Amino acid sequence: MEQIMEQSFEIVVIGAGPAGLTAAIRLLEMGHSVALVEQEAFPRPQIGESLSPGVRPIFAYLGAEALLEDPCYLPDIPARVAWSEREPLLVEPAQRGGGLMVDRAHLDAQLLALAVRKGLHMFQPARMVASTFQNDQYQLKLQSAAGDFRITSRVVLDARGRKGGHTREHMVLAPASVALWTHVPAGTMPGLDRPGLARPGEARIETVEEGWIWGAPVPGGLYRIMAFTDPDSIKGQELARSMQRILSRSQLFRSVVVDEGRFEIQTCLVSAYVHTRPWDRQCIKIGEAAFTLDPLSSTGVEAAMRFSLQTAIAVHTMLTDGNPGVAKAFYENKLVDAVASHSRWTSDYYKQAATSHSPFPFWKKRRDFRTEALPVINDFTALIKRRLTQESPPAYATEPPAVPIDPLIRFLWDKPVRLSGQLAFSSEFAVTGDRVEIRRALQHPNLSRPLIYLNQIEIPPLLNALSEGATYGTAIETWCRLVPYNDVKKVLGFLWSTEIVQ
Repeated sequence: MEQIMEQSFEIVVIGAGPAGLTAAIRLLEMGHSVALVEQEAFPRPQIGESLSPGVRPIFAYLGAEALLEDPCYLPDIPARVAWSEREPLLVEPAQRGGGLMVDRAHLDAQLLALAVRKGLHMFQPARMVASTFQNDQYQLKLQSAAGDFRITSRVVLDARGRKGGHTREHMVLAPASVALWTHVPAGTMPGLDRPGLARPGEARIETVEEGWIWGAPVPGGLYRIMAFTDPDSIKGQELARSMQRILSRSQLFRSVVVDEGRFEIQTCLVSAYVHTRPWDRQCIKIGEAAFTLDPLSSTGVEAAMRFSLQTAIAVHTMLTDGNPGVAKAFYENKLVDAVASHSRWTSDYYKQAATSHSPFPFWKKRRDFRTEALPVINDFTALIKRRLTQESPPAYATEPPAVPIDPLIRFLWDKPVRLSGQLAFSSEFAVTGDRVEIRRALQHPNLSRPLIYLNQIEIPPLLNALSEGATYGTAIETWCRLVPYNDVKKVLGFLWSTEIVQ
């Protein structure tokens, strides 16, 4: 009889993409035992090479910033954009931030090696063939070339991407599109010499009547071209002919010849969705298993990694505090924030397209899509729908406005402190020491969102410390016993300029 090896971990991550590895690294750093199950051997081909500038601080936070310095990667690529205007505009790297084109197969393998050095237990290549939940823990059965394993864990993080759930479990956030893509040698990419048009080494983005097109140089001496259109537009048609037709309608790509004989044309259905039950008992979705962005957003990897960091905090809170309710609520609110902000941005950007009034299905379906019609099946989807349909919040200023604070203090010193009659308090999530807590927050019409901290200073306790009949002078003296004087001045300047104190 074949022996099944048994092991136990606090957390098992399924999927070794950036989302799964980010969560694994952070949870290891928090002191948890973590195993990861990956079905494929690395390195393996993977699209999603375009990394937005926001990934750099995330990699630095993980101690992995050196992985982005590979000499084969392509940093700071300018872009030629024909979107809201018919005439292409040049966007220099300094205007769009320090993005990066990487080799995902190589980068993911390096990030995995870093996680293993930090203590990650790896099952690769391995496949999960069974999963049960009982007695507040999961039992997973794995099959691999090294044998069969039975693993127990308290938490499972599902980072399998689009494979991490059935479509019936998805709340669709926008009409689906189909992507067709191929490569041409970077050296043969036509450079268009007419003023205002692209050079061979630039990224190119352009709307056309049937959808939109993106192209960029990628590591390995190739130039990738992707066309996005409605699935009905190419149904039953030859891929090369469909792609060539779409390219021929553009300014930036019309001289490109799709050579299917040399480079395979690939296609896939692209959809934006959020999972309707992303935290089910202690099986938690992260990355594209939780939500996917429209391909118009180039921040997919960044968003997945950032949300994984937040999920790691929620899991750590649940395991250390034994309070799954707070942890789950924090996780769901962060997921709702990500979905709402990206969906709102994408919808607004499509409306700005020069071809947004095109009669072709791609654009018509986006004009007709209504978030008000989204189905509600549970409290989480109700929260998603409520956030998607509410008015967009104003931008939030994290720094207090500049005020001449020293003269203001001299003027106010003997005057009584009055709190605004419009000031209210609420209970909000706060992250302290890698754990989620519920803290008191300020609410006021001049604040775009509830405020707990200003420059890492917790504000409600300072207001609580005010005694009845306090003057600004006695308030400053009281606050100086809690925080340094220079910080007191910043807090006072902010509270005064927002009319929270009068």
